[in-house]
Amino acid sequence: MTDVAIVGAGVIGLACARELAGMPASVTVLEAAPAIGLGSSAHANGGIRAQFATAPNIAFSAYSIDAFEALHASTGLLGLHQTGYLLLTGTEVGERQLRASCDLQRSLGVDTEWLGPEEIRARAPVVRVVGIRGGAMHARDGFLDPAGVIAVMAADAIGRGATIETGAGVTSIERIGRRFHLRHERGDLHADVVVNAGGVDASAIAGLCGGHVPVVPVRRNLAHVNDPLGAGDLTPMVVDLDTGVLVRREPGGGWILAYANPADLPGRETHVDPRFLEDLATRLPNRFPFLLGLPIDPRHCWAGLYPETPDHHAIVGEDPDVAGLFHCVGFGGHGVMHAPAAGRAVTELIASGTCSTFDLAPLRPSRFAEGDLVVETAVF
Repeated sequence: MTDVAIVGAGVIGLACARELAGMPASVTVLEAAPAIGLGSSAHANGGIRAQFATAPNIAFSAYSIDAFEALHASTGLLGLHQTGYLLLTGTEVGERQLRASCDLQRSLGVDTEWLGPEEIRARAPVVRVVGIRGGAMHARDGFLDPAGVIAVMAADAIGRGATIETGAGVTSIERIGRRFHLRHERGDLHADVVVNAGGVDASAIAGLCGGHVPVVPVRRNLAHVNDPLGAGDLTPMVVDLDTGVLVRREPGGGWILAYANPADLPGRETHVDPRFLEDLATRLPNRFPFLLGLPIDPRHCWAGLYPETPDHHAIVGEDPDVAGLFHCVGFGGHGVMHAPAAGRAVTELIASGTCSTFDLAPLRPSRFAEGDLVVETAVF
């Protein structure tokens, strides 16, 4: 018997466990894999940014960046590098959209800067600035080590009394009276509340007890490129919005490259897309031609799955058809960066029936049936 059963021990499930166990409540996390954090969390790029185009994502990021700074200061385990995110555009439409996002971020307390071509060259000398119209930079953005985040979240959750069961894939969830009966591969569990933190399996988990969330897995590809010049200075996380290519330097040397092909259909394939390197080759010359001279070894490429929703926002809230079932899913590529906020939001909902820290109305599960969507456009 437990107060709260959390299904999924990725970074979101662990963040929820950490917060709920401190409520205090008895918390049990059930994970199908043989270890925690082996799904999307393990394949993440580790970026954190407040530069979004909608208020809910900006609010989640601002809270989480504060939390990561505090956690890194107290543990030293997050591998936090606040190099900033630098978003670039060379088109009139891109500039208009990026400036509008900057204005929204500033109105919500995020100190985003607008940079001209020469300022961009000074912050990121590797960028080809010919034809560029401008860019946006937030210095507190950057990247961290997802494995470090997972380790800290898990340790805190366990330290506060939570139990984490691995190899415990949930096979059924049944509502019996006021409680849930969960069957899993290691036994049975009764819970007052269930939190669906299933990542790319969120839809299947919701369906076990009559709930529904429109979350689908979409493949995303990354590459590590060796650089014979060694580590060098870290760069901002530079995003060419016109081509969708993301580039940053690794602390140990070399570069991380990412590109998400918008034509990639939903699916569970985690082998690197054969088109990935071709896509990079055609897009790198726009802003990062220096990388064309560095060999990309396919053995140093990998892919992971984004749990995506139709509006590129997470789903956070109680299922409208199943009382006591709370969803915290659909974070796309933002699960690691929004984990602290997600844990806080779910805890407040369960503890008091409402969330005072965030406005969760845009993230409510019922919005899809109601046709009331706000689409996040800053997705890459």
